[in-house]
Amino acid sequence: MLESLIRYREAEKRPWIMFLWAFLICSVGVLFSVQLSYKIYFGGANIDITGIFSVLFTILPSVYFLTFLVKKEEALEEKQIRMHYAKSFWQRHERDLLIFQFYFFGLTLAFAIWAFILPPGTFQLQMMKIQEIRSLTGSMFSGSVGGSEIASFVQVFLNNMQVMVFSFIFSLLFGAGAVFIVVWNASILGVYIGRLSEAIYHIPGVSLNFLPHGVPEIAGYLFAGLAGGIISAAVMRGRKMDIIMKVLNDSLKMLGLSVLFILLGALIETGVFAVKIASIFVFYTIFIYIIVTGLSPTRAQEKKGQ
Repeated sequence: MLESLIRYREAEKRPWIMFLWAFLICSVGVLFSVQLSYKIYFGGANIDITGIFSVLFTILPSVYFLTFLVKKEEALEEKQIRMHYAKSFWQRHERDLLIFQFYFFGLTLAFAIWAFILPPGTFQLQMMKIQEIRSLTGSMFSGSVGGSEIASFVQVFLNNMQVMVFSFIFSLLFGAGAVFIVVWNASILGVYIGRLSEAIYHIPGVSLNFLPHGVPEIAGYLFAGLAGGIISAAVMRGRKMDIIMKVLNDSLKMLGLSVLFILLGALIETGVFAVKIASIFVFYTIFIYIIVTGLSPTRAQEKKGQ
């Protein structure tokens, strides 16, 4: 039922609706997982796995819609190839990136609110991961990660590249496999924001601390997932090699952008002031362009007509 509350054309026309849908399905998933309240005994301690159940219950309704979105994207691209549409790379994919981005933001807000409301042990697995990341970087999602700036940059960049590669591989193998990585990362970020907030109305303000470097990193993961997904859909549809090669060309461009976004995110997170400002300017110039053109009603009508 939850997966049927939103349709592809509605999301294409109004990408922001994905924010509301993601918030709803995540909230339902968290509430279901709380009812289970299941613990396992591991390493001499009881571990509450409610956090992983909340991720799984969020993934279940998401997979159907996002798999359909990826297949639709590949089919549209194939049609444009056959009809020789003279559309730029951005025109073909900007709205889809927005759909995934709003989906991630909705999940993050939901996890942040529930992490603030529910008892501290509810998201124990997420907190364990947060502590692990903090032990590696010195400070979760902050500019001061310890050590030299170059070493910090390399550490953050390689860690985020690893997540990006997994996002691509999961989507390549499972179509919408990157959904797990997206939901898991949204849960980690959301739980951390919720735990940092002293009041529920502080959540938006606390979230602003993570936007400068968080948005490019997540955009990198999402583009990598979309790249793997459209290759997977093209191969599964059994299309001719020339079409697959053109789809592969677009996917390689997406991966190139993913690496660029991950690079900019790492520079924003760990670089000196001048580097941070320059990186923020480069990424958010691109991002604002995506938002302005992607939310254009004309763009939605063009894709609908095709």
